[in-house]
Amino acid sequence: MKLRIRPRMLTGFMIMIGLLIVLCILAILYTNRLQDNTLRILDENVSSLKAAEELEIALLDMKGFTAYHILDGNSKWLALFEENKSAFKGWLAEARQKAHTSEERQILDSIEQLFHVYLAHHSRVVALYNERKRGDAYRLLTGEMRDTFSLIYEKCEEILALNEKLMYDSSMIMEAENRTVNRIMYGLGLAGIILGLGLGLVLSRSITHPIYELVLKVKSATAGELIEKVDITPETELEHLDKYVHHLIEKVHETNQDLERSRELLQRSEKLAALGKVASGLAHEIRNPLTAIKMLIYSLQKEIKEGPNTGKDFEIIYNEIDRMEAFLQNFLDFARPPNPNYVQLNIDESIHQTLTLLAPQIRSSKVELSHDINTEGIKVFADKEQLQQVFVNIILNALQVMTDGGTLRISTEIVIDASKMPNRLQIKFTDSGSGIPSELLPTIFDPFITGHLDGTGLGLSIAHRIINNHGGWIDAVNNPDRGATFTISLPVSRG
Repeated sequence: MKLRIRPRMLTGFMIMIGLLIVLCILAILYTNRLQDNTLRILDENVSSLKAAEELEIALLDMKGFTAYHILDGNSKWLALFEENKSAFKGWLAEARQKAHTSEERQILDSIEQLFHVYLAHHSRVVALYNERKRGDAYRLLTGEMRDTFSLIYEKCEEILALNEKLMYDSSMIMEAENRTVNRIMYGLGLAGIILGLGLGLVLSRSITHPIYELVLKVKSATAGELIEKVDITPETELEHLDKYVHHLIEKVHETNQDLERSRELLQRSEKLAALGKVASGLAHEIRNPLTAIKMLIYSLQKEIKEGPNTGKDFEIIYNEIDRMEAFLQNFLDFARPPNPNYVQLNIDESIHQTLTLLAPQIRSSKVELSHDINTEGIKVFADKEQLQQVFVNIILNALQVMTDGGTLRISTEIVIDASKMPNRLQIKFTDSGSGIPSELLPTIFDPFITGHLDGTGLGLSIAHRIINNHGGWIDAVNNPDRGATFTISLPVSRG
């Protein structure tokens, strides 16, 4: 027997469905609006901030080459100066293109004018040196040319501060919009509750009466035995409504998850932008004394009579300074990551290659490895080298926390969407170590957060950024019994 709803019930249920659809559409529109604002901020503010940072770094890279030339007369310093001059002009043009306020453009005009003056001083210093007027060249270098360089650097700092203020103002506008939309949604929710209660009071009689009659008929047909459960066939209106409501709830849940991930992406983007400013400041603070040290050492080398070991000592000093500059460049490369090289990638094959690469470390750590990798036919659109970097980082972290041995389990799983198609691929790394300290768990993927005494705190931050660039996410949780689990989720390639 099919349970049919009376015609007057259809209107009530359609109103409730319409309300749910409106709420779902509002949530989706709100998410899209927040994502659009996020992309706008990243496009306008972050790209402008990056151009300003690169402009400052290019300026710092030019410093010292003129001094090196008048010290030893080597023309390679002039070639390096010209190369970095071209880089500075390129980033100045990029900064002009990314500028979106008149104040930014005015500062860039000032930088360009001062840079022309700086180049004129450079040409004059070189000319004086070629005329063997080294004293005049040195006074111009350490006087007007250095002062002009300082003015250009101050202007670069001004444009960086301006971009940070613009980013902060945009964030405040987004928060205000968020509060307004939340008030509207709360109001709609309250109105839905009131309307639902009213409809429930009106419609309950129409719903319960036919059900009660059906129960009585079943009881009569079974000679007095009451059947407690009445099967409702899929063709009935109630069954159809039930499936539709569940589908809407799933969509709202997915929308909320996307919204939360968008917020996390914006927060981490702001942190990485701040880290880029720290990197440029660090370059300024370290390279200035290094330049002075190099100049002084070169002068001392000319004045001190070389003994049997003096030349070797100076060579060691130069090598150590070069090593410090190389370390500084590696740190700057973290703030300016390379673009991914996306290809169709088999995750199973990539994981097995990573395990082969780390086989000696796994054997020496006395850790038992187990895996359940069975997604051979599924591919993702990813950068092979960057994903292997993420896998290596997580596996090595697991080995470090299991100092007395343990178990490391690696598994893959396919997440199916509502249309029964593969949607996402999840990779889980589960260890039996000591777990993640509770105070570090909320910030485990932030830069310079580490639980190891000898760690830099950049590994998991880089891993998080790589996965985000691939359209996925990475989570870390402590296991109920022991150890921790890192879960990577990547979108499945449809190609």
